Amino acid sequence: MNTENLFKTDRERWRKERSRNNETSKPVSNDDLTLQSQYALLKEAYIELQKLQIENKALKEKLHQYECPDDGYRKDWTWVAKIVFILEKAGKPLATKEIIELLEKREPMLKEHYDKGKFFSAFLNLALKHGRIQREKRNGERGYYYFVNGNSY
Repeated sequence: MNTENLFKTDRERWRKERSRNNETSKPVSNDDLTLQSQYALLKEAYIELQKLQIENKALKEKLHQYECPDDGYRKDWTWVAKIVFILEKAGKPLATKEIIELLEKREPMLKEHYDKGKFFSAFLNLALKHGRIQREKRNGERGYYYFVNGNSY
């Protein structure tokens, strides 16, 4: 129900009741005043409830998009699977810092982590050990560049 129409119909109903009361010139009892004030409060609460339901629905949609983005990334994967996914999406070899930067955008807990390099070192080595990724050393650059098998440049 549209809130503007609700107000119009309620306002019109209230005016008619008021005009009837004035015609009969009955004094308004305390019970009637109490009912009117309770009705007004109930109407305000109902409108607020509708607004909150709409906001709740919008927030649920945002949360769903955050947890399950359209590109196939999933938060419940292992760190190795997440690293492999980032490397596949990049399509080129990435340094550890670049991998961390890309994962920070998707994993908020990484932003507060005190030593991301050490944290990812174990997962990178595990992925190397199981053959999911490979690494290469480039002359004149510090560290290694990691890539998914078959994407060496």
